[in-house]
Amino acid sequence: MLVRSAAAALAVGAAAALALNVSPASAASAATAASCENAFVLYDNVNYSGTHLCFASWESESDLGKIAALPSGSIQDKTSSVKNDTDTAFCLFVDNNYSGDRFTLDAHTWIADMRVPNPYWNDKISSIRPGAC
Repeated sequence: MLVRSAAAALAVGAAAALALNVSPASAASAATAASCENAFVLYDNVNYSGTHLCFASWESESDLGKIAALPSGSIQDKTSSVKNDTDTAFCLFVDNNYSGDRFTLDAHTWIADMRVPNPYWNDKISSIRPGAC
């Protein structure tokens, strides 16, 4: 799992921009995109923005609250958009330990705004694991 913040991505991007003589914005985008290629990604903001967590297709997490990803703490109950760029479906749960309400996010599926499938799912995800629910 990889934690990326917008500030870290911009710092990496600025360094890459100096080395490659490209604009910092495009370098930051390339650095961030490369870090989460072929991954399952949770974002704290809509439209795939803000701090995010990247998981490989075989990784799971029974308690997102244990991962300090945001300046204010964990990403638990703060996921607002999600990308699944893996070949594996993922099951997203509203409670820790893979329990409570759940839904399957199929392989190669993105949700730009968790309020769109159903407002209930925005800022609710507490655990994830590979495989359909």
